[in-house]
Amino acid sequence: MKWIPALGLAALFAVGSTAAHAAKTIKVGNFFPDSHPVNIALNETFKKEVEARSNGELKVRIFSNAVLGGDEKLYNSVRGGTLEMAIIGNIMENEVEHVGIIQLPFLFNNYAHAQAVFASPIGETLVSDMTEKTGLHFLAYGVQGFRVIASNRSIQSMDDFKGLRLRFPGIENMIAIGKELGANITPLPISEVFSALEQRVVDGVENPYPNIVASKWYEVTSHILESNHVFTPNLYMMNDKFWNGLSESEKTIVSEAAKAAAEQEWKLLIASEEKDKQVLSEAKVEIIVPDAAFKQQMIDAVQGSYDNFYSGHPRAREIVEEIRAIKP
Repeated sequence: MKWIPALGLAALFAVGSTAAHAAKTIKVGNFFPDSHPVNIALNETFKKEVEARSNGELKVRIFSNAVLGGDEKLYNSVRGGTLEMAIIGNIMENEVEHVGIIQLPFLFNNYAHAQAVFASPIGETLVSDMTEKTGLHFLAYGVQGFRVIASNRSIQSMDDFKGLRLRFPGIENMIAIGKELGANITPLPISEVFSALEQRVVDGVENPYPNIVASKWYEVTSHILESNHVFTPNLYMMNDKFWNGLSESEKTIVSEAAKAAAEQEWKLLIASEEKDKQVLSEAKVEIIVPDAAFKQQMIDAVQGSYDNFYSGHPRAREIVEEIRAIKP
């Protein structure tokens, strides 16, 4: 009867072996609707590449539409390790030395300029202390886009900002930009924006075109000022402890899949802007493109943001000059 304990030992070994090779799951959170370029890219590229190239050893689950929370909650969840990965904005700018430079006003000329900057050594400089300061591993630069202002009234001069209640994200530098333009700023979670607009708690919201259309904010606004006042990236971030728990081949797979997804996201988002404008036109939303004089007045009004940023970040002025010098 000695075969019984031997069989039991073999069974235990088999169970242990199976557990040791159980697939690792990468839960990816973001606050964008399923139709947004970031979620299309995550599903079509990141998830497929990671699962196929790892032969099923890595599984990807995508949680879109803020089901796991907005920027702040996603950021804290990835830092705390309850979420392996998230696509977030510049919410860590107060902790990471130079990443806040990205959202200084009127810094990037167009999408080609932004892409050229992120592909250059400057892109690495901006996130060089990310892991040390946040416990997050940076994977890739995605794109939300250039921010415009959707509101329930026309904005055609600096005077039109006076008394305008605008929702801006709760990021110090972003709030300062809104105030410098002359608006009354209300920070709100992105999930509360639609109802705030509908109930006239705020008069408007600033965000890139794809977010305005995907979130259907155009249904409760009537005008858009194409200010392009700030460029906002998407940062593909992973919990550093989880990252370090991956094998070298798994790290390569995840890193390359994230970069491929981000590349697809850029292409989709840039292509989607004209379609988004068509949707807005059909919804009778007036798009106002500021003339050169009005644009320069906005640029002049927000220069205090640069002075404030430079005072706390000694190398920032040099980096900004490098960014402006890059030709795509």
